[in-house]
Amino acid sequence: MHKFINKLVGKQHLSHQEIILSSATALIAIALVTWISNQFLSHSGAAYIVASMGASTVLLFAVPSSPMNRPWALLVSHIVSASIGVSCALYIPSQLIAIPLAVAGALLAMQYLRCLHPPGGATAMLIVLAPEVHLLGYQFVLTPVALNAVILLLAVRVLNFLLQLQQEKDKYESPTAWLEQQQTSISFKPPFETEDLQSALNGLDTFIDVKQEQLYQLYSLANHHHQQRRLGDLRCSDLMISNPVAAEYGTSLEEAWQWLGQYHISAIPVINRAQHVIGILTLDDFIEHARNFPQKILEDRIESLIRTTTELHTEKPEVVGQIMTHPVISAPDSSKVAELLPLLDSKKIHHMPIINEQQKLVGVLSRKQINMLLQGHTNSAAQ
Repeated sequence: MHKFINKLVGKQHLSHQEIILSSATALIAIALVTWISNQFLSHSGAAYIVASMGASTVLLFAVPSSPMNRPWALLVSHIVSASIGVSCALYIPSQLIAIPLAVAGALLAMQYLRCLHPPGGATAMLIVLAPEVHLLGYQFVLTPVALNAVILLLAVRVLNFLLQLQQEKDKYESPTAWLEQQQTSISFKPPFETEDLQSALNGLDTFIDVKQEQLYQLYSLANHHHQQRRLGDLRCSDLMISNPVAAEYGTSLEEAWQWLGQYHISAIPVINRAQHVIGILTLDDFIEHARNFPQKILEDRIESLIRTTTELHTEKPEVVGQIMTHPVISAPDSSKVAELLPLLDSKKIHHMPIINEQQKLVGVLSRKQINMLLQGHTNSAAQ
């Protein structure tokens, strides 16, 4: 049943813990809103306002990243819509006329003030129907409408704080799982600048309910989908460099450096005696550790780094295991190359060790090879 629901409604991006936490926070927030509304209105009158606040609660806690849920949109939409609703209720005797005018006026004001928040329209309409509107007048706007909106805003801030704490905890306790959850983050710079995107958005005579960051992410995902479609079912075993040069923890830096030049490579997997991957040594690792040496020229610094020390004691790195990057992300040889693209890009992985069923190193997948293959497909399609 769970799989059927996922297939029907799409992939769920929130964890069960996040869903429960957001729902619990929403419960407390709407309970407080209900209590405050009953302090200023009768039980029946409070129901009108709680209804629109309930709609805001669903939006705020289900899709918090939407531009419609920003503080400006939340607060101003309810305040302006409430003011319009009170005005229509006070000065237009017929509810048949007051209700559509209140909703239309709220929509007009929200669009011009750039505070579009759908429950604002409900606030305008329901205030016209509220029994106490003629008694309270414009005080209705502040108490309970504005006060309720502030409570919802504070509740969302508390939820965001709690979720950030949980993410930091997950990152510390399970870094591998945390990395996997971040695979769909923006992984590369699009071929245009922020100003270009903003200019394009300004040129569209329409409202787009999306942030710039989300547009960048959309571009990234579309690009990955384009690449994945071209790669098809290609496996790591089909594209990887088989039987790669590998070093052990105790391999000298001088020997490893010679391998880079001899085999024209820029990364060397590091394995233990069981041939299990324990790290990876890249050209960047040499450059990073060479910065600690006083020579002005990089080549001289690297020469000082890799030169074997003849003294009994030294603080300089001497072997591969002292400067390698670890832990390292690897993939089974049966993995589809297309499925690894988001991870390769988001973590800026240029060389990924490939392992077999026994967790032993069998190859290296190079991002450069993938790019060359994709470029070859593009050229073939153009011809």
